[in-house]
Amino acid sequence: MLIRRSAVLPAVMLLLGLAPPLTGESRAGTSGWASQMTQDLLAAQRISDGSSVKIALLTDGVASGVRSLKDALEKEKDLVGTPRPERRSGTLMASLIVGGAPVGSSVGIRGLAPAARILPIRVYAAAYEPGGRTWQETAHWGTILANGVRYAVDHGADVIAVDAYATGPETAELRAAITYAQTKKVVVVAAINVQKPDDPPAYPVSAPGVIGVGTVAKDGRRDGKSTSRSSSIIVSAPGTTVPSIGPDNRPWTFWGTPVALTFTTAAVAMVRSKYPQLTPAQVGQALSASARRPKGKGRYDTDLGFGYLNPVGALDEAHRLTEQTAPAMTAKSSVPDKARLGDRPGTIRAVPYDAPVIGGFGGLALAGLVALGFAVRLALRKRPVPHPAPAEPADTTEPDTATS
Repeated sequence: MLIRRSAVLPAVMLLLGLAPPLTGESRAGTSGWASQMTQDLLAAQRISDGSSVKIALLTDGVASGVRSLKDALEKEKDLVGTPRPERRSGTLMASLIVGGAPVGSSVGIRGLAPAARILPIRVYAAAYEPGGRTWQETAHWGTILANGVRYAVDHGADVIAVDAYATGPETAELRAAITYAQTKKVVVVAAINVQKPDDPPAYPVSAPGVIGVGTVAKDGRRDGKSTSRSSSIIVSAPGTTVPSIGPDNRPWTFWGTPVALTFTTAAVAMVRSKYPQLTPAQVGQALSASARRPKGKGRYDTDLGFGYLNPVGALDEAHRLTEQTAPAMTAKSSVPDKARLGDRPGTIRAVPYDAPVIGGFGGLALAGLVALGFAVRLALRKRPVPHPAPAEPADTTEPDTATS
């Protein structure tokens, strides 16, 4: 469903007005999670802006001409090679992390970790792109992702966010690449996708020490359309609709696992920027120990992991870790070493929107860090479907409120 508003909310409304006040009851339950996370993000930004951190995005690529990225974007490494890539998911993620336009701009966004740098590595072709379907059916996913991880490490990445997964015989290569990254103190972050109970585990998220991210719906519960229950979930983050800037330099909105992955990656970048001496295991410990839970800290379940992402709490916990001499927590694998796996990334569904749009409550309490003028809505999944949905322009002659 698309909901069209008659006017764009001012930046100050995005920053403060969309999050309802926290009451004692909402603090204790799921109803206030979005408000609390907005406050946690804003507080974290006052401590760390991601400076001196390079984030490698292993996605469908990042468009090089996006103005909101300014000078934060390094040269892309293309491990796919198919023609005319659209680079939607990666561009939206990069713009949300380091978007350079000031708050209040009608043509850009203010990034979550605006001083970080982005190293784009294209590791998959979308099914709707020329040659994309054939590429997906024949690609050696584990090998490509392994090569992407190693390239990121060798080119100075501090954080690697992987927006794809492998479940094929090449996962031994991918596991080895992740170990290589961790020995170089590089933090690997990956989203938990939807899998059936009898599916083999997916990598990189099942590898020891990887920060697995669950996706939360606007009601504060696990989004079953995006994330399965999993013992690989460390923290959960919102997958609700948020605005960003697309490869065409126009505002879009997107949702799903890439959004949850983006918020968590930005939080990791904040921690690495402020406390670069921490190991990947310690960064994971900072996130897990600080996570907010509806029923109190110290609990773990396969729906939310340790709880909701808490960026400012992670910074506080990281500070505590730097002051203690105890050894860092050792991450343990949630899957057997000899597990075999299959592959595929996902279909992107997009609808351009020429009128100003801001959708939904949950996306916007979180996107309190974002300002925009127009919007386009994008849905992302990590598995292909037989017939990927095409993108098409919306009818701008429709009334102020419309559904489709």
